Amino acid sequence: MKILNLVKDAVHLGAPSKALPVFDFGHDYDKYLVDFCSDADPGRLVCLYETKTDWEAWESHPAGDELVLVLSGKAEFLQEVDGKERRVIIEPHQAIINPPGVWHTANVLEPFLALFVTPGPGTTHRPR
Repeated sequence: MKILNLVKDAVHLGAPSKALPVFDFGHDYDKYLVDFCSDADPGRLVCLYETKTDWEAWESHPAGDELVLVLSGKAEFLQEVDGKERRVIIEPHQAIINPPGVWHTANVLEPFLALFVTPGPGTTHRPR
């Protein structure tokens, strides 16, 4: 059994109730999508990501809700809902849910480490 380090590795949560390791993930979403996701089983990606600078782009996940749990540090998350921008500050052990198709981004108030549970298929980005 190999131990996962979720800063560099990830886990694919697939059907039926499977947890598959994604070794050396390296945040290569395109490779992850090809190797693990399908129309029949899009699954969810679980990973840790440390953020030291404001995100450079907005992103959207049309395939489902994304859960972001801040483990350390502090972040300001922005969501664009019905043409209005919502802002919320998230501290350790607090979480935010990004609904399907909602554009979101983050600003760093203190470098933060977060656990992401993300529906990968269809994810898109746009510049800030």
